[in-house]
Amino acid sequence: MIRPMADQAPSDLHSALGAIARAIADSLEVRAVWDAVAEACRALVPFDAMGIVKLESDGTVRAVAAAGEVEAKQLEGIVFPRAGYSPAFWPDEDRFLVVIEDAQSQLDLSYPLDRLALERGYRAILRAPLQHRDRRLGSVLLVSRTPGRFTQAHGEVLLVIAELASLALAHEGLANTLADETRRSAAAREHASQLERRVQALAEELDARSAHRTLGRSRRWREVLELATKVAPTDTTVLLSGESGTGKEVVARFIHRGSMRRKGPFVALNCAALPEQLLESELFGHDRGAFTGAQAAHPGKLEQAAGGVLFLDEVAEMSPTVQAKFLRVLQEREYQRLGGTRTLRADVRVLAATHRDLPAAIANGTFREDLYYRLAVFDIALPPLRERREDIPLLVEAFLHEVGQNIGRPAAGVSDDAIAALTGYAWPGNVRELRNAIERAVILSEGGMLTADHLPIGIAAAKPAMPIVRIAAPQSLGDAERQMIEDALERAGRNKSEAARLLGITRAQLRSRIEKHGLA
Repeated sequence: MIRPMADQAPSDLHSALGAIARAIADSLEVRAVWDAVAEACRALVPFDAMGIVKLESDGTVRAVAAAGEVEAKQLEGIVFPRAGYSPAFWPDEDRFLVVIEDAQSQLDLSYPLDRLALERGYRAILRAPLQHRDRRLGSVLLVSRTPGRFTQAHGEVLLVIAELASLALAHEGLANTLADETRRSAAAREHASQLERRVQALAEELDARSAHRTLGRSRRWREVLELATKVAPTDTTVLLSGESGTGKEVVARFIHRGSMRRKGPFVALNCAALPEQLLESELFGHDRGAFTGAQAAHPGKLEQAAGGVLFLDEVAEMSPTVQAKFLRVLQEREYQRLGGTRTLRADVRVLAATHRDLPAAIANGTFREDLYYRLAVFDIALPPLRERREDIPLLVEAFLHEVGQNIGRPAAGVSDDAIAALTGYAWPGNVRELRNAIERAVILSEGGMLTADHLPIGIAAAKPAMPIVRIAAPQSLGDAERQMIEDALERAGRNKSEAARLLGITRAQLRSRIEKHGLA
């Protein structure tokens, strides 16, 4: 039990401790607590100067508050190394009250702080530990110029004050931890938002420039675009894998548009379309007389792509000879033309694509393992269209518009049975096959409604795999997106989480699109 001193009423002690408790409860600002602690000490314990020091995680001690003499206030905020402290002052030395009645005989002049205390005339020291749940946080120090100034009763009072002050320090640490977590969470949300905006901007820019469209709102497709967006600003080599017709060149162009090389050329070469010698000549170029018929020097795709991106489609079809030469390009960033002796620098970013299983090709000896690891620094696997069926209505709408413009005879719309067949079909040829099927159907519809009868027999017979979304050909892409969101919300009973799941996007992405289209 804490006993008040003879010249002190119990109400003084309770009032002072109550003020500290209220400061802890009322304020997240620890400075207000230190002020209350100083006032309590001033009212209950006689001192000339007071200091509160905090143990930092790096082993140093920081003076967080001071009261009394001007010289003491000047120490606030100063960080002291362990070497400057003697056992009298070091807050991690013990967990008990320290009372020094005669500093002149008890302090050690070899320690800077001991020497400073004596030089300023301090003769008595009272120190109480700050600790919370067995964790040492710092200490409260009172000093006086009068030897023997502090009694055991003073020490007991200071221990209670220190116990309350320890709560303030612990709360400050918790508040800082929560603040750090909040900042990290906010930073993560902002990063995700920036990434989403970047994906959307790149997709819209690419869609507006050409037929190389990145259309799709399914989760699988958005994951592909998010990976592409993350790797785009770097100069990293990327390997795009997936079935034929899944959009590997579309994603390659997407990466190019978001890269540091966006102002440079995008040069594509299909390695499966050329025999070995012609592929070697097209890739590396040749000098005059390199082979029969080489009447003039010819720069290869590597030279043509200088400062930009070289996209190698069907890279698994390279012959062993070409693989070996191209490996040197990736390793040394240099090569020679066919028939040439001059070494050229390869200032290109390489994006490669294949529909083959390259690890299997390595196992059977048709593809070099070292080349594979050079190409697959960043691997993006593209899903087949049958795994992103929810994107089919949007792709159909886009192809209707595109084909209608090309042939000058747009279809009036798409019937429910056509949409059901299109979404139910397995699409072994993926997006490319879908585009061809729509072109055929638009021609057969002769400007009327596109029905299942206009589709190839295998597609027309397919069973529906998802709820039908009606799409009219004259809509813009924005209108189509709005329609898809409205349909998803209706099917989900206005439950935004369920609607986001149906659309393959996050709830935050759905919310931003609802606001964009005024559907709130």
